[in-house]
Amino acid sequence: MNNKAITLRPRLPYSGVRRFFSSWRQDMKLQFRHHFYSAYLLISIAYIILLRMLPDTYQAKLNVLLTFSDPSMLGFFFIGGLILLEKGQHIHDNLFVTPHSPASYIWSKTISLTCLSLISSLFIHMSTFGFHQRIGAFIAGVTLTAVFFTLVGLGVAVRCHTINGFFFSSVMYSTILVLPVLEILQVYTSKLFLLFPATGSLLLLTSVFEPISGADSVYAVSSLLIWIGIAFYWAYSSLQSNILGDAKGGRDA
Repeated sequence: MNNKAITLRPRLPYSGVRRFFSSWRQDMKLQFRHHFYSAYLLISIAYIILLRMLPDTYQAKLNVLLTFSDPSMLGFFFIGGLILLEKGQHIHDNLFVTPHSPASYIWSKTISLTCLSLISSLFIHMSTFGFHQRIGAFIAGVTLTAVFFTLVGLGVAVRCHTINGFFFSSVMYSTILVLPVLEILQVYTSKLFLLFPATGSLLLLTSVFEPISGADSVYAVSSLLIWIGIAFYWAYSSLQSNILGDAKGGRDA
């Protein structure tokens, strides 16, 4: 008996990784089935046409704004649609009776949509500006932004019971989170924007066209990683409270 217990332990982490990748593949298939990639392709083509119609002086700034909106807003709303679709199909009722963990569920959803956002953003950017040396900062900005906003969108969605409730709640959350865009548009500037995750996102995306200092790069990445940690904790707690029933569910949004 003891020997069996010892030999089984090393397999547990591998089993968890295998379940995660299985879940990730299922999420990718679900997104294909519900035409997420088709929708992203049409949106990307529309963005490219819009960028190419503009004078060169406006292309860089608009590309930053469009790229920011692509992984943030689309990831935010698409995850909401996925969660509400699964709620309507009662998938969550028996999902967590299986070895599938809440953390694996959250990350498989988040990473699958992040991959979609990254593919779309790279397609738009490289179709307009081509490949250049600072593409690494661009990829980091898109990836971290997509992860953060998808986690927030998941946290909002599991608290809601209707699509109208989700959209009502998402307007409040998204409006607050994207306030630093006002600085890019030269509408309003505030030191408080440094506390917002969007500031780090916009710094990384802007650095593709206007190089930033090493300190700013460290700040941007660190800020987004901290906010991702906070967003994951909030999404996990929301899932526990509203789906798993470990605590009393939140109010119907």
